[in-house]
Order: sequence, then structure tokens, then C-alpha cells
Amino acid sequence: MIMQKDKISIIRRKIKYPRIELKTGVPVLILPQNSSFDETEVLDKHKRWLRQKLEFIEKTKKKYKNQKIYQRSENDLIKLVTSFVDEYSKILEKKPSKISFRYMKTKWASCSKEGKITFNSVMKYLPPRLIRYIVFHEMAHLLVSNHNKNFWRLIKKEFKNYTHYEEQLFGYWFLLLEESPKSKDH
Repeated sequence: MIMQKDKISIIRRKIKYPRIELKTGVPVLILPQNSSFDETEVLDKHKRWLRQKLEFIEKTKKKYKNQKIYQRSENDLIKLVTSFVDEYSKILEKKPSKISFRYMKTKWASCSKEGKITFNSVMKYLPPRLIRYIVFHEMAHLLVSNHNKNFWRLIKKEFKNYTHYEEQLFGYWFLLLEESPKSKDH
């Protein structure tokens, strides 16, 4: 797999350090606005990592291309998520300050420092086991804010093979990007 610079979007933002994002499966190089970072130099420095990530994305897309896309209403999603939140609130002895739902371009869910959890409405297309995993993952952030060893230890208590869930979420992410259910009902 050869990287072509013209196949990579380059954006300048108010950030301190350059980064490469692959959230849509297409590389985006994000550079600090007023900096002298050379885009070619940054891409060359990370070319091996980028190639590995792109190969992983292609392999994952192929592996999950025939997965079932669930059809449930947003109300059904809310009921399902709420039941998992209630269940895990008892187990973790912690409740979110608020839960909400909205379309998110780059993630399944997020947890704020204030304990508010926002779920991506696109989760309605996922199997219940992955919705359950996302809920637990975000609720674990109520106890451990980042993805350090303690966080993953907590995740592993409930989901022994959590790396498989993470891979499945990548697979569904790219599958749903290609299916583009958002355009059908948003």
C-alpha cells in the first residue's frame, strides 16, 4: 500500500502538535495553524504507522462487510441504553449526571468531566451486545477519565475479550459509513 500525499486531506487548526486522524477511513493530517511543520516531513515520519493503520482499516472493512445492520427506532435505542445505564449504575455504584443522544461524526459516545454521557444516535444500527459494551465503556469513564491501565482493567472485569468488541465497533463504524444510514433518516 503506497501513500500518496494527494490522497490525504490537510487541515490547519488551533492545535499545538500535528496529528493524523483516520476516523472516516481516509487520512487527515491536522497541522497547527501558525506553524512551520512541513506536511511531507510529518507524513514521512509516520508513514509506517499510517500504512499499518490503513491496512487494518481495509482488513476490518472486509471482515465486517456482511454484518447485520439492526433496524430500531431512536426510542427503542433510548430504552435499551437506559436499561444498560440502570444496570451498570448499580454495578459501578455511579450514575451519569445526564444522558443524551445525538448524531456524532467521529465517535460512538463521550463522557464529560461533569459526568454527562452523550451517545451517538447511529448506535441504533448496532447489535445489542455492542450497545451494552459502549454503555459500560462510557460509564467506566465516570470512574477513570482516560484510557489508562486502570480503565482497561475495569473494562476487562465486565468484558473479558474487550479487544474483540473494540474491533467489532471499528468494523461497524466503517460498514455504517459506507451504508450511510444517516442520510436515510436524519
